[in-house]
Amino acid sequence: MSLRGLLLKGIGAIVVGAIGTLLFLHKDTSAHADILIDRPPSDVWKVVSNSAAYPDWNPFITHVDGDFRVGDTIRIVLGVGPDSMVFKPIVLVVRPDQDLCWRGNVWIRGIFDGIHCIHLTAVSGRTRLEQTESFSGLLVGRLTKDVIEETQRNFQAMNTAVKQRVETKMP
Repeated sequence: MSLRGLLLKGIGAIVVGAIGTLLFLHKDTSAHADILIDRPPSDVWKVVSNSAAYPDWNPFITHVDGDFRVGDTIRIVLGVGPDSMVFKPIVLVVRPDQDLCWRGNVWIRGIFDGIHCIHLTAVSGRTRLEQTESFSGLLVGRLTKDVIEETQRNFQAMNTAVKQRVETKMP
């Protein structure tokens, strides 16, 4: 066999091994956080659906370019400074006073994807705000455990900020 043939065989074995390892480590997973807010869902919706105001209050999603309209691609910035991350998800669901969901990915679809949803549920004159993100793709699993845990902490911080904004800024 030629040197070129051996090289191609070796590269092929490495690629197959890497894909096999990723599939072995793969595990779809999710992040979740919820909070009760002492206002009705319509008041909470005014805050979470106003993309232009996110920089004013949101410690996690620090900037949103675009409006939340089904089918639209928006630009989201997570964090600030050199550690910030920009991605461009597609808005999947907009149900006023109830649900807001988008789907994004890192690099290309199928590598590390997420469907992020904000759910509002009326509870005796108050609102249960729940954020979830379902992660899927080849890189999701044991390799991304820290990312998932950090996302959950960021959801909790964002939920606390929504609660504070809604309960102190609204009548």
